[in-house]
Amino acid sequence: MSALAYAALLVGALQAADTAVEVRRGDRVVIEQVIGEISITSWDRDAVEVRTDPAEPAIAVRRSGADVHIVDAEARGRRRATQASLTVPRWIDLEIGSRSLDVSVSGLSGAIRVGNLSGEVRIQDVDGPVDVRSVRGEIVITDARAAVRASSQSDDVTLVRISGPVEAHSGDGDVVLQDIDARTVRVEAQDGDVVFSGSIVPGGDYGFFVHDGDATIALPAATSARVSVSTFDGEFESDFTVRVERFSSGREFDFTLGSGDARIQIEVFDGEIRLLQR
Repeated sequence: MSALAYAALLVGALQAADTAVEVRRGDRVVIEQVIGEISITSWDRDAVEVRTDPAEPAIAVRRSGADVHIVDAEARGRRRATQASLTVPRWIDLEIGSRSLDVSVSGLSGAIRVGNLSGEVRIQDVDGPVDVRSVRGEIVITDARAAVRASSQSDDVTLVRISGPVEAHSGDGDVVLQDIDARTVRVEAQDGDVVFSGSIVPGGDYGFFVHDGDATIALPAATSARVSVSTFDGEFESDFTVRVERFSSGREFDFTLGSGDARIQIEVFDGEIRLLQR
């Protein structure tokens, strides 16, 4: 084979690994059956582009009505891990379901929904609602400006600079929330610590629930909230001046910071509670 013929064959193989599909408003991208790693970024075109290495297992793109499905082309055979990258319109909705997939998403304004058996999920710079569920895998969401729900059964959940309602849960890991600016926050950890820093909005509702771990809650000095604290086996420490208004059996008590414009509930079964001033 001549050098020119070989070069033409190589270019053809590389191009065959790239697939582009035109989309319109109302369409969504559904990724399923793919295992390995996938990176998703946005652009201004109304098209979905899929890129893979020709040496990697093939990815198929199939349209069904308003859904563009990204699937493992070898779904009926033995599945192999692959690496793929997608470029999608910023406005598009995204749904991902896999048994083993590392996911990275950035720059979208549509809704994002991820359901993973295992694999890390990292999402940043998004404007639409985010819902991530994982059995095994760390979740990191940064710079999200709408509602965020994140749950991992066995790894850490980290949320940074979130400005919409927050629900976060970990079964066997820590839940860390940094620079949160939300009216409602609910955090649960079964066997891990909860760490929170953020603003408390007047009229807001904030709940932190830990079974076996510590809760460290850092609030602005000017926080105005009614605070309820409950701990079965642990200590309570506060940088704020606390005047107990209600005390019940066990270790349950209430107090007010400022005018009490918001509601904060902290419950720890076996661990320390630390209320810090930012």
